[in-house]
Amino acid sequence: MLKEIKLDNYATFMSPTQVDFSSTNYKFLESENVGENKILKGCLFVGENASGKTQILKSITFLLDLLFGENEISFISNKSLYTTKPTYKLEYTFMENNKEIQYLIELDLNGIVSEKLILDGVTIMERLGNTAKFNLNEEKTFTDISNKLLFLRRIYFDTNFYGDEALNKWFNYMKKSVYINCYSRTVRTYSGTKLLVHDYLNNNTVDEINKFLEKINYKQKIDYSDEVHNKKYISYNKIGTDVYTPEMLESTGNRTLIELLPAFLHAVKEECMIVLDEFSSGLHNELEECLIKYFFHYSKNSQLFFTTHSTNVLNNTLLRPDQIYSVSFDSKNGTKLKRFSTEMPRESQNTEKMYLNGVFDGMPRYNKIFKD
Repeated sequence: MLKEIKLDNYATFMSPTQVDFSSTNYKFLESENVGENKILKGCLFVGENASGKTQILKSITFLLDLLFGENEISFISNKSLYTTKPTYKLEYTFMENNKEIQYLIELDLNGIVSEKLILDGVTIMERLGNTAKFNLNEEKTFTDISNKLLFLRRIYFDTNFYGDEALNKWFNYMKKSVYINCYSRTVRTYSGTKLLVHDYLNNNTVDEINKFLEKINYKQKIDYSDEVHNKKYISYNKIGTDVYTPEMLESTGNRTLIELLPAFLHAVKEECMIVLDEFSSGLHNELEECLIKYFFHYSKNSQLFFTTHSTNVLNNTLLRPDQIYSVSFDSKNGTKLKRFSTEMPRESQNTEKMYLNGVFDGMPRYNKIFKD
């Protein structure tokens, strides 16, 4: 599980910033929202537009793209535009099999400058420029390494970490992870598993999705059988009627929900991360709450990292205060984070109201009085 991220000169993060996913001393929702090693099973980022929320999610998918992606990575777009510092750094800390795994990477506009992999306090891989050392069972030195490719990726595919259980579990955890953008209905996987809804339904029945819809009392079901121009399409049936509406005529919210469900249900069953941007795109507030509650209840050690503008989810029946960060942008210091738990709100307090009143920062204040 992902325990912590540190960002420095990355995107809108001008200054070194820590994002901690370790649980604090709150006891409520502990059995549902906290996984192994007292690591939280997810985190929400709230704040005004263009404050840096999505950049936090991208810092997770950036590592996944570097490790498992097939497309060329842009190194230029991730360095902060607000500083003149030539490099940017990311540090990830995971826990697997009760062992701490730290991976540090530094990059510039041209590619990778350095890498370091630390397993339970012992450095087992270190790379500087085009030279690297790897020491797991035996020490090896490598030269002429491309600055466009992670040495960590090469080591994994060449050695499979010599069967090390913690490191392989860590890689499987990352590889099974999924990125979803609800606004654009984009789903990106890293393991080759087909989770776009049409691809999924070409290989599976509608049963799992319909069972989920029935379980949450959604009062609709889907079918995937009729063909138009030799292509199957999804149709939607409101329970109690005989009408099946083709997907091209269905509401945006329904289509968004069905598009994300295969990936969402995959993340509940597997141990992985689900990175979910623009969660509030077309979904009713109650449906958002239902999906969050379902994930934390049924997932074991998967993690949900997401953004939304629906402030109704800021309540202690869904999320603990240590699972919520407010995000704001300061022109001198860049993106700033404030963890709700730093204000030590009690379980009985209304965290949504506290956020709207500015207690946790990250609440935009727009002029809504116009006189001319």
